[in-house]
Amino acid sequence: MRRTLCIVSISALALSACSRMPGETASRGPSFPPPPATPRIQFLASYSSSRDVTRKRSGFAKMVFGSAAKNDAINKPYGLAIYRGIIYACDTKRNLINIFDVPGERFGYLGTMGPGKLKKPINITIDADGTRFVADAGRGDIVMFNKNDDYLGSFGAAELERPVDIAVNDSLAFVCDAATNEVVVFRKHYRRYAYRFGGNGTKAGKFARPTNIALDRDGNVYVSDTINGRVQKLDRTGKPIQTFGRLGVSYGEFARPKGIALDHENRLYTVDAAFENVQIFDPSGQLLMFFGGAGTDPGQLTLPASVVIDYTSIPFFEKLARDFKVEYLVLVSSQYGPNKISVYAFGQPTGAGADNEETAR
Repeated sequence: MRRTLCIVSISALALSACSRMPGETASRGPSFPPPPATPRIQFLASYSSSRDVTRKRSGFAKMVFGSAAKNDAINKPYGLAIYRGIIYACDTKRNLINIFDVPGERFGYLGTMGPGKLKKPINITIDADGTRFVADAGRGDIVMFNKNDDYLGSFGAAELERPVDIAVNDSLAFVCDAATNEVVVFRKHYRRYAYRFGGNGTKAGKFARPTNIALDRDGNVYVSDTINGRVQKLDRTGKPIQTFGRLGVSYGEFARPKGIALDHENRLYTVDAAFENVQIFDPSGQLLMFFGGAGTDPGQLTLPASVVIDYTSIPFFEKLARDFKVEYLVLVSSQYGPNKISVYAFGQPTGAGADNEETAR
């Protein structure tokens, strides 16, 4: 008989979940964790093609202008970013970035021509000023676009072999290089090499195929150490601080950790491509809950790769929430299946559902 673990509320927000083993579907419905626990994650919508975002024409418009444009679909998305309600998704098959302009109800592409043409975009991050940074494993450099999606330039070709992700703060850009098993650091404003840390190995501070990177609000660096089955927290110089998870199939363990993100409370969200879910840890490393699970129903995931947390685009999505107060958005990419980009809300139920929280025993 398969056992069930009830995770006791730990954080101030009383996250709780009655969870199955990693990789199993935590819920077939649109909210996580499943009843009787209070839901804290609610599935809102998915985006997989231009038809999911473009304005539908009226019958009269179709008569005058013809049918709507062809259905442009994402092929195999990996990295995600969102800026003012506009979702950017790296397509690793078509080798471009799909743009889902939710507020403008438009669809487009980035990186399809000229000096900014992409070869193998893996991940994208957007700075506070709107600058887009794309880690392109095919080009072997970081490609930059401004807030209007105009090409700005590139950097790192001399120092990088296979860049797969980038995270930036006010002054530095941290790049995961999957070929050298290092984090390569650049002076962001000058696009100049600064230093590097890591290297191949299993000891703390070493990596085996680092795939994704994130920064917390204190400037610490988090790296998905995929082959080692863990997420490492380090200071900005590469000094090890903490490890989340390890290889395994139990609660809080990983088989193939990929995308990572942190909320403002330093809760760590980690995608596991093998378990096909997202696990959430508190700052001490305690597993709080997980959501997703393998499947094709709304809210489920199929070979997920990336997770993004966003506080600025809530007005464009909160109308999709059902009796739920949205605190921030969580976006997850699936490389296969019908729901390529899943948008969830983290928050609390409102109304009658707000009084049904189950106390873990």
